[in-house]
Amino acid sequence: MRCAVLVVLVLELAGAMGGRPPARQAQPSAASTPAQRAYEKGNALFKEKRLRESFAALEEALAADPNHVPALTLKARIAIAAGLFDVARESLQRAIAADPTSGYARFLLGYEYYLLNDWDHALSELRTAQKLNPRDARISVYLGMTYESLGDTQNAISSYQEAIRQEEVAGAVELNTVLTYSQFLLLQGRLSDCTQVLNKALQLYPGSRDVHYALGRLLLERGDPRGAAKEGEKALLLPSQDVGDLQIRYLLVRAYEAAGDDRLAAKHADTIKAAETPKPAQ
Repeated sequence: MRCAVLVVLVLELAGAMGGRPPARQAQPSAASTPAQRAYEKGNALFKEKRLRESFAALEEALAADPNHVPALTLKARIAIAAGLFDVARESLQRAIAADPTSGYARFLLGYEYYLLNDWDHALSELRTAQKLNPRDARISVYLGMTYESLGDTQNAISSYQEAIRQEEVAGAVELNTVLTYSQFLLLQGRLSDCTQVLNKALQLYPGSRDVHYALGRLLLERGDPRGAAKEGEKALLLPSQDVGDLQIRYLLVRAYEAAGDDRLAAKHADTIKAAETPKPAQ
């Protein structure tokens, strides 16, 4: 599920989907300057997903004012989404130099380091971002993922729990937050804790195929293959999310095999084989 969270955030950074941003962008000054006008143009283009044109407008803004922090952070967002990490880092370092209180710039820099598997730098930047913006749940999620990567189980748990608490206070617990935490607990073998988290996810998102798939994996791990198969079949009927049909069918093959139902295991295995077999050229 970690990959799913990364995909979601990259899409958010690229403006390819709606919803709550990962951290709050500093609001630009109301003063109408050449830099501000160019930034507003770039931001409007960004919202229309016209990223090349947006990037060009942001360059215009920064030519007028090299320390325009909203332009620098928006440029970094586009650069991260495009995999231009050197460009993003340089923009974010300039933003932080211009405004050391920008928790948003620190968050983006920490996120970039996370993507590059530079856990120590990611941890440092995310900790600073959290101090500057202590109510931002997205920072807590990525702190949890960073601690997880560093093998610091207790701090990972504390960070994930803090993220859920912050989202509850804000009025909406995010699906990817509970799924990321549940995946971590499953990998750690904390099955009772994982069950509690996924039961909460099921209450909040009863129509989520990803939740039912996660429940199926948990039940299989707990030695309940028939329960796992039931959740997998439910997931297969629900609208597509991050978990694809083939992932669910792999789970179903394992569950039915463990339950001794060779017929249904073979049925899903045949579907997987058909989907993975290259079709002849026309």
